This record gives sequence, C-alpha cells and structure tokens, in this order.
Amino acid sequence: MHPDGGIARLRVHGEVVADPQFVGRVNVNLAALDCGAGISGCSNMFYSSPTNLIMPGNARLMGEGWETSRRRDDGNDWVEVRLAGPGTVGVVELDTRYFLGNAPGWAQVTGWSTDRSREVEILPKTRLQPDTRHRFRVDSTDEIAFARLDVYPDGGMARLRLLGELSEAGRQAIHQRWTSAGGPAR
Repeated sequence: MHPDGGIARLRVHGEVVADPQFVGRVNVNLAALDCGAGISGCSNMFYSSPTNLIMPGNARLMGEGWETSRRRDDGNDWVEVRLAGPGTVGVVELDTRYFLGNAPGWAQVTGWSTDRSREVEILPKTRLQPDTRHRFRVDSTDEIAFARLDVYPDGGMARLRLLGELSEAGRQAIHQRWTSAGGPAR
C-alpha cells in the first residue's frame, strides 16, 4: 500500500514450508504449523477450523482453538494431523485453556506410519480437565507421520502439541520441501 491508508486483513494462502535450519533434532513440535504440519481431516468444523490447534503460540481466547458442535449420537469428534515429518513422540500436550463448559471429558492420540500400514497408540484414552494445559510423557519409540486426536464425546481444544524427535526421513522431508519451495540449499 502506497503511500498511506489502512489494511484490515491480509490473507496469504498456501502451504507452510519450514526452514530446516530452525527445526532441531530433538524436542520438535511435530504437529506445528510453522514446522510444516497440516490438518489432513476432521469430523467437525462447526465453530472453528481445526488448523487453530496447530498454530504457533498459545490461544488467548476460546475462539483461537478448535471447537466442535455438540454431538447427539454415540460417536466422538476427531482431527487428523499430517506431521511436519516422520518422527517419534515423547510428550503430548493437550491444552483446553479457555474451554470451561465445553472441553472434552476424554482424549486419545493415535499415530500412523508414513504408508499408514501401522497404527500406534501414542496416548490411551485419558481423562481431561477444562481450562487446563495437560502434558503427558509417552514412551513411544515408533516412528509416525500422521496423528489423530480423538475427543470424547465432543468439545473444544486450544492447542495440540506433539513434542519429539524427527527421524532422518523427517529431516530430509523438511529439507526437500524447503529446497522445492525455492529456499537456499544448505
């Protein structure tokens, strides 16, 4: 905009590509949008986009999380994340902050290998509290490329973080996306 004025919104659409020099080997949030993760499916986007779950930083209010509508059946809601790259998960963070009357009562995290031939339980069905940042250490040594968060029966979640370590294939995938997008080779 030149020379002056105001812009209410700027939206840039596309795929996030992480710079490999900023993605470490350990304690990487494999489910972070800014590392290149994305949403590959979900059961319900009634109130907000599930992409909010993997945004950087903390939610500052309920509208910055993922909130589903109430279920009137025996099912549950879910969201699936394509991780930034294949890796192993050591810590699962499920953040229900700002969700008081509509936080899920339970949650579970399942992972899949790159070719989806192997399913791995990352976090068994676990009781959650409203308005709480839950952190769970998990002892998973299985490499996964996709993760599915199931909430029971429905409700809202501010953030999902899967802290772990990228595999060699995961580091190569991030590097390949970076160079394919026009980033300088390193």
